[in-house]
Amino acid sequence: MIHTAIETTLWSIEWGIAELVNHPEIQQKLRNEIDTVLGPGVQVTEPDTHKLPYLQAVIKETLRLRMAIPLLVPHMNLHDAKLGGYDIPAESKILVNAWWLANNPAHWKNPEEFRPERFLEEESKVEANGNDFRYLPFGVGRRSCPGIILALPILGITLGRLVQNFELLPPKGQSKLDTSEKGGQFSLHILKHSTIVAKPRVF
Repeated sequence: MIHTAIETTLWSIEWGIAELVNHPEIQQKLRNEIDTVLGPGVQVTEPDTHKLPYLQAVIKETLRLRMAIPLLVPHMNLHDAKLGGYDIPAESKILVNAWWLANNPAHWKNPEEFRPERFLEEESKVEANGNDFRYLPFGVGRRSCPGIILALPILGITLGRLVQNFELLPPKGQSKLDTSEKGGQFSLHILKHSTIVAKPRVF
């Protein structure tokens, strides 16, 4: 279980770094928040992540647009059922496409755009714990992913400290990183790993 939680968290960290490199204005806005709230050079710790709403929004947006596990764990109904007008025979394998729920243009404004602000504005009440059925990066209910208690703090500390201590840039000669996706049976990760430039900040 820990191995799975760490592996998917690493994919999310990679996606988050790629999006921050490709959106320097978001990276700078996050850096400004950390410097303002904690003070320049004061390293982000786990309790601090809850005081940084823009950092939380960056994490939520990364998990929305680049969901590591786009199809939730399969379920099976024991009895015949009806759902949305459809008959579902007993012992059917049920898959929930959580990525589509979080990227459906009927329910999200410009879902293809990486915009953390949505979680501070029109979607400010949406959390990663499944309180809104449009956004289920960890599933919901009794069978939700227990890795949420590891993933969210690790994402917050890692992305927060990287942005706090470095300017994250694409390699020389590139303006952006390639964020093409590679899908597995149940996973979604970055197709090509990239080298980035981490330029240390002077405090």
